[in-house]
Amino acid sequence: ANDPFACFGGDGSSSSDDDDARPNNNSMDEAGRLRDKSNFEQPSAVTDLLHKHESSFEMFDATLASGKGLRAIVAYKQGDEIMRETAIMRIPNSQPAASREAAEQLHKNAIQRAYNSLHYESQKSVMELSSCNEDGTDVARTPQGVYDTNSFRLENDPKGGLFLTIARINHSCRPNVTHFWSPRLQQKLIFAARDIDIGEELLTIYGPGQCMATKGRREYLNERFSFECNCEMCREGNANGGDQRMMEIQALQEDIALQSSSGLVTTTDVEGQLASVKKCLALMKEQGLGGGAFTKSLFHHGYDICLAAGDYDGARSYLNSELTAVMDSEGVHSSKAIEIEQALKNFQDTE
Repeated sequence: ANDPFACFGGDGSSSSDDDDARPNNNSMDEAGRLRDKSNFEQPSAVTDLLHKHESSFEMFDATLASGKGLRAIVAYKQGDEIMRETAIMRIPNSQPAASREAAEQLHKNAIQRAYNSLHYESQKSVMELSSCNEDGTDVARTPQGVYDTNSFRLENDPKGGLFLTIARINHSCRPNVTHFWSPRLQQKLIFAARDIDIGEELLTIYGPGQCMATKGRREYLNERFSFECNCEMCREGNANGGDQRMMEIQALQEDIALQSSSGLVTTTDVEGQLASVKKCLALMKEQGLGGGAFTKSLFHHGYDICLAAGDYDGARSYLNSELTAVMDSEGVHSSKAIEIEQALKNFQDTE
């Protein structure tokens, strides 16, 4: 993905394949912990999955507004893989139909069929998740409401997915984890976007897909997920210049994306283009958004600029930074990481 904020309300994948990611090697007590799990095989009960593998996080009652969440019970370093999970339900993203109403009915029917095929304990776990348009109303919670609230569209895949454990990760506009869809593994992987201490809640980002000031973010989240965001970044607002930084980042992102998509990377203004990349990276770091998922496309753009200008040392430097960002957000053996490593090797072979 060219957008470093692609995982804001989306998937954030940029590779077509991946392999084993860098694990967290910390140990933990086994008893009473929420386990990393795969729903690839139909379970006899969800509890069978909860005890399949040791994990390094647990489920807890977060707040009255957000319900249950996940928190770390070991420390993570930036780039550690925290979990990987297979979807318990996979539903087509679109339904061919003669009308919108017919398509919506087909979508509802597909969700109900998938839900009906689950074991009773799995059905119970699904229905314990939130439904943003039904909870707090007179309408009973439904499988469709739960799926539409908690599912992900998976990049380049015609079907979306509902992940029971990942759905428990609450929102922050300044997340400490990001997610990556692996087509080869058919699993969603969760990585630490920064160092995470024991006891910290794991927080991802639900959207929006671009940088906005606090008011815009809160309006989006309230409209899409029916909650008023009170995360760290929203509480700060513009007290420390946060809203202004977000708007500057968005403007720079738009300029950089335009250059990249239209092939405007030239040698005429190399310094100016690189200055935009460096400024955007600095602003993102200052705003607490310096993780690999958010920066990898910027490093790649810096590489393109240097390469077009014949600055091979600069190109190599940006490519090394992109490799680190990709490994941190997709895994050390992801296809994108392997591709970048080969490009770096080609640099060495030509010297």
